[in-house]
Amino acid sequence: AILAQASSPAAAFAAMFFVDPPFPKKKAPDPSELPVQPKPQSSQTFDNLPIDVEAVDKNRNNRVAYLEAREAVELEQKEMKAVRERVGKEVREKCRPEIDEYVDCCVGRIFTIGVCKPHALRMRRCMKKIETPEYVERRTAEILAERERSGESLVNNERKGTTRERRAMYNRAILPKTEDPANDIGIRNSEQKLEVRP
Repeated sequence: AILAQASSPAAAFAAMFFVDPPFPKKKAPDPSELPVQPKPQSSQTFDNLPIDVEAVDKNRNNRVAYLEAREAVELEQKEMKAVRERVGKEVREKCRPEIDEYVDCCVGRIFTIGVCKPHALRMRRCMKKIETPEYVERRTAEILAERERSGESLVNNERKGTTRERRAMYNRAILPKTEDPANDIGIRNSEQKLEVRP
């Protein structure tokens, strides 16, 4: 009966496969006609949570501790990788002339690469002189603090909305606050007490 009423093959096809033919679009309901739902009152610290605080706590308490720790460690490793890359760039930039001399010497050589050994020694000596453990430790702390202040940090990023406090709500292995962001990324270690919220 419906197929007989169809005026064209496309309409017959639409009537055969669709409950409502897709051609005449339904009008969207007017927002003024929708019933207004009251906002639930709860002790939220964040207004833009996708679910309520009780559900966040329930999910957080049901999570596997190993996976929480793994997520926190992966964040820490990514952060440290970015910091190490930046320290490496700074060291290479300071030894740029020695590196360039060595590269210029090596280009086009196969069997006579031994001629470039003095250049290689100068390059390594320069990098060793600059890249001391004290320098790397100091620059790592400075870069971590700078990333924390500027919002580039993976653990505490204001612009993306992934602040340390918000991450701590979802992940028990991340500390909500850290005293020294330059030396501590905020991963909870075994001596620090876990908090279990009801």
